[in-house]
Amino acid sequence: AAPPGVSSVVNVCSTCHVFQAQLFDGSPHKAAFEAASMPGCVTCHSNHRIAHPSDTMIGTGPQAVCTSCHSSGDAGFAAAGSMHDHIVTLETAIGRSQAILDRAQDAGVEVSQANLELDQARDALTKARVNIHGFDAAKLEAGIKPGLSVTEKTYVAGQKALEESKFRRAGLSVSLLTILAVLGGLVFFIRDLEGRGGH
Repeated sequence: AAPPGVSSVVNVCSTCHVFQAQLFDGSPHKAAFEAASMPGCVTCHSNHRIAHPSDTMIGTGPQAVCTSCHSSGDAGFAAAGSMHDHIVTLETAIGRSQAILDRAQDAGVEVSQANLELDQARDALTKARVNIHGFDAAKLEAGIKPGLSVTEKTYVAGQKALEESKFRRAGLSVSLLTILAVLGGLVFFIRDLEGRGGH
């Protein structure tokens, strides 16, 4: 699949996926793959029919490519499961925050700042998906922690926004009841005046 003058299809991949290639070159997999005469990128991502990457490719599930070489009980298997769990945790936290911010926005509360901050968590998730190629669970976790902090902050902002919405609705209800009571009192007062004028 390599174009003329290119020694390896991996060189083609690394032309665009520079960071992934650099991380892979510094990972323990590079030496292991070379010792087993396994090509770098195509070992996990295939060749000719390049599979669209997804989070299910890493970890220990049925679609994970990690289980092609790692089995239960070895360090690589545990690391793959850990990395997958961290990715899923951050993705779930982002979804949770976005859901409550959407509810607050639908209720008419301004949450654009929190939505902007949530983009930082999305950036952390994108970087984590790139950092997988370094196969270092501790570094991946360290990169995900700031994203999780952002999702916690934005979730709290969403909760406060919903509380503000409830407070506004309660205040509006009290105001409407007060106005209706005053109007009702005025109607009775006017009728009473009219009744007195008629006698």
